[in-house]
Amino acid sequence: MTQKEFIAKIEDLYAQHLPFVVYRKPEATEVSLLFQEDDSLLFTEDFQERGFVFAPFDWDKKAILLSGSPEVFTLEAQSDEMPVTSTVTWQTENPQVHIDLVNRAVAQIQKADLQKVVLSRKQNISIPQTSPVGLFLALNKKYTTAFTYLWHHPKVGTWLGATPETLLALNGRSLETMALAGTQSFEGTLDVNWGKKEQEEQQLVTDEIVNKLKPFDFKSFKVHDRETYKAGNLLHLRTKISGGLNLEKDTLKALLSALHPTPAVCGLPRDLAKSFIETEEPYDREFYTGFLGEINMLTDASKARSRRNVENLAYKTLKATSSLYVNLRCMQFKPNRATLYVGGGITEASNAEAEWEETVNKAQTIASIL
Repeated sequence: MTQKEFIAKIEDLYAQHLPFVVYRKPEATEVSLLFQEDDSLLFTEDFQERGFVFAPFDWDKKAILLSGSPEVFTLEAQSDEMPVTSTVTWQTENPQVHIDLVNRAVAQIQKADLQKVVLSRKQNISIPQTSPVGLFLALNKKYTTAFTYLWHHPKVGTWLGATPETLLALNGRSLETMALAGTQSFEGTLDVNWGKKEQEEQQLVTDEIVNKLKPFDFKSFKVHDRETYKAGNLLHLRTKISGGLNLEKDTLKALLSALHPTPAVCGLPRDLAKSFIETEEPYDREFYTGFLGEINMLTDASKARSRRNVENLAYKTLKATSSLYVNLRCMQFKPNRATLYVGGGITEASNAEAEWEETVNKAQTIASIL
């Protein structure tokens, strides 16, 4: 199958209103496509199925499942053969709504047990008629270190994004996750200074994730050094966390329940922050700050071993791998309209006007592919 045929296949699935997801893992050259032959809406019950899940922010709501194994295709160096629109109209948003929301959060933090809450908003943009497949290819070209995706279900909608944040990667018994927080613009160097607010916020996220993982049966566990991480034209503070697990049948679901939603998208303590979000945010997040990715994909692991009179005898083993990402830097796509979702972490030291500007910068980052 040529690249042109592969792209045409995705366009055809979208035109026929069939569920599909096409995605690329960070720094990969291959893209994966998984689709259904009908428009059934399926859900995972216990995360023991094999396929691709698309989960909302609200853990009490079920994650949508596209079951099976994907087709994998290697993209050539991308040209501009899939043009995207260059004319967009930003619908007016009242900054005071978000500023007042942040101020209410700061006041709540000052007088209660709430330490941090992540507040968000949506930004509607009018766009000329364009293909979401072209936007997905533009995301791939621009955000090579992110997880990029285009997800469509005719009974739910069309979402696409380029997220910098891994929720968890489970490769056999090896677990990797990350604490990601703090944002500033990239000005040509990773050697930047981070303010007290950003450092404290990132440390809160790291400590909470470590505490959530403590009850699990780890053979080894490591919290890596904090680093500055580039995602598009933005920088973040990131701490990688890894370990080796003794796995049980329900380990993946238990890990997801422990980690989602992370302090980076909800807050601390989690229950108080989630309650504040549900009460005060003036919209439904839906799948923004949920998670998405592969679960229980079987990977071939073969290696040659020396045996008497037998050279390069390959022993094939299969292990389940799951790669799940937090649904950040995303948009919901509709004909002639896109809804962007942006937010930021609020602590006692937050400045409401600065938080508004941060959401503006993030929205411009996402909209740059339009």
